[in-house]
Amino acid sequence: MEELNKYWDNIHKNYTSCYDGWLDKYIDLLKNDDVIIELGCGRAYASNYLMEQGFRDITACDFSEEALKVVREENKNLKTMNFDMSKGLPFNDNSIDIIIADLSLHYFNNKTTQYIINEIYRVLKNDGYVIGRVNELKEIEKLNKGSVKIEENFYYEEPIYKRFFDKECLEKYFHKFEIYRISEEKMDRYEKPKVLLEFCMMKSK
Repeated sequence: MEELNKYWDNIHKNYTSCYDGWLDKYIDLLKNDDVIIELGCGRAYASNYLMEQGFRDITACDFSEEALKVVREENKNLKTMNFDMSKGLPFNDNSIDIIIADLSLHYFNNKTTQYIINEIYRVLKNDGYVIGRVNELKEIEKLNKGSVKIEENFYYEEPIYKRFFDKECLEKYFHKFEIYRISEEKMDRYEKPKVLLEFCMMKSK
């Protein structure tokens, strides 16, 4: 775990990018007084974008304290929380309106992934949304040759684990939710284009 922490600390200290517009299509689902959480925020591009749109009750969350230090330096008005989502979400039942999970749910084994999604369901209010992006199955072909398969669609590529999804996988993991959107998208944030599955799920009553 210490090695993993150092890996992400270095990534977030040295990596710079910008918001790539992916949340724009969901803005109409959000209300000004919504309680919004960003899980695995990294440099908190999504949270900062939402603040620019006028939303204020936002908390950017990550298990890398170095990432959160940078976030606080760049935006002193943004609330932050440091925790490991694989250990649970430190929020009350039915207390959150919107959860953003951009590129943060595809690092866990099957059991942990389902646990995190169950936790998301627990803390969301009825009619609340979880909006996110994960690695699409096509990304498996880009893994390094030395990568090791751990489970179906789950690999170890030193020093991190990576999970890959198709539409059927997402529907299975989010079976308690009502599907608002699942779509294959491409992202050009990194050196090479990345294929993602973008999703928006609603917690129905």
